[in-house]
Amino acid sequence: MPIEFWYMWDGMKDRFVRAKRLPRDPELVKAMQRLKIRLAKVDDREKLLEFRRVALETEPEIWLPDELDLNEIRRNIDKWEPSKYSNDYIIVAELDGKIIGYLHLSICYRLFDGGPSAWVKDVFVLKKYRGYKVGTRLMEFAKEIAKKKGCRTLRLIVGLENLAGLKFYKQCGFNIIKVGLATLKLRNHNIR
Repeated sequence: MPIEFWYMWDGMKDRFVRAKRLPRDPELVKAMQRLKIRLAKVDDREKLLEFRRVALETEPEIWLPDELDLNEIRRNIDKWEPSKYSNDYIIVAELDGKIIGYLHLSICYRLFDGGPSAWVKDVFVLKKYRGYKVGTRLMEFAKEIAKKKGCRTLRLIVGLENLAGLKFYKQCGFNIIKVGLATLKLRNHNIR
């Protein structure tokens, strides 16, 4: 059997590096038969917070400084009401009652596309569960929602240094275009 390679974050080098893929855990392979991909519900708030806590704990080096405050994350999760954001979909991968992955899909109108377009705003799978097609199943679920909503495209932004993400998105059928991400934090975000 050929050696499989994938990309892992190297904190010392501050970048992704190619590494030999660890062998798959046969018990985890079997457990994946119980994996459920579904839309998150308000009742999932505590599970979502626990998911984020584990994500921060196991890979603190990949998060931006403003993404590390669990108290703020709790406040944001507590404010989340799916009915207020009918064009946003929080998709979760749940294994034995625990969220192990999630994808945030947003549908918006794109003037020059002539219709709705779908954006993957965020996708993350806990490190222990990578390599078991959890991300692929989340992406397939998102694609189905986008198709049902009449979207002509599914888009996302990925850092060009994120070699693991680039490889994953290519496997999902995305064409990678050289693009940069710019963000602006709005101070008065309580405007209604």
